[in-house]
Amino acid sequence: MAILHVKTEQQLVEEAQKGKPIFLNFWAPWCGPCQMFANVLNEIDEDLQDKIQIVKVNSDESPELAAIFEVQGIPHSRLVIGNSMSEPLVGALPYEQLKDVLEQYLATLD
Repeated sequence: MAILHVKTEQQLVEEAQKGKPIFLNFWAPWCGPCQMFANVLNEIDEDLQDKIQIVKVNSDESPELAAIFEVQGIPHSRLVIGNSMSEPLVGALPYEQLKDVLEQYLATLD
């Protein structure tokens, strides 16, 4: 499944209603670490696409969503499952570290 880009709360709600865990990533085009993290997210999408949906939000285009999720700095990410969400992951995590975090969290769902 491809990485989705959403701009509104309604789009995010619709995606969440599909039932698949969401890795929500806030970013901006001017953010260097965000650009590096985008490559990591592409790899994660290839490896975990059957288990998780990656959703990206440009915080410059969607400041209201950034406010809802209390984004203070970017990249800022959270795992969202239904009405619950993880603590924020702030910064560009390396591939292996992010994959480990996601797999540990997903294992709690089984």
